[in-house]
Amino acid sequence: MRGSSIPVRAAWAGMAAAGLILLCLGLGQKFYFGSVTNAFARDQIGNTLILAGDVLGLAAAGWSRYRGDPLWVTVTVAVPAVVIGGLNLVVEDSLLPHIAALAAVPLGVVGVIGGVVGQRRRTPS
Repeated sequence: MRGSSIPVRAAWAGMAAAGLILLCLGLGQKFYFGSVTNAFARDQIGNTLILAGDVLGLAAAGWSRYRGDPLWVTVTVAVPAVVIGGLNLVVEDSLLPHIAALAAVPLGVVGVIGGVVGQRRRTPS
């Protein structure tokens, strides 16, 4: 699936966007103030969704590099997975991953847009 055909671009963009959506859904599950009756279950579901979003985001970044996208596209697609997932692992019970998502998710969206409409470098065949 190397190349720049429309189905390949759509599959890549779907994978990268699904990673961003799963990250945001996971952060939404972990966002609450005060006491919640099912806090442990919500945290567990949120962590699982964030992990799944990380895996999809990093896979999309790897696929982006394989497809021949510019380096900035690969990096901006990987930033949300690395930043949000890393902060969720290190400081799980704080709002720091949520605050970092305010900058990381728009960067991921820019990377997806750049990967869909951007130019690829030519590779000799």
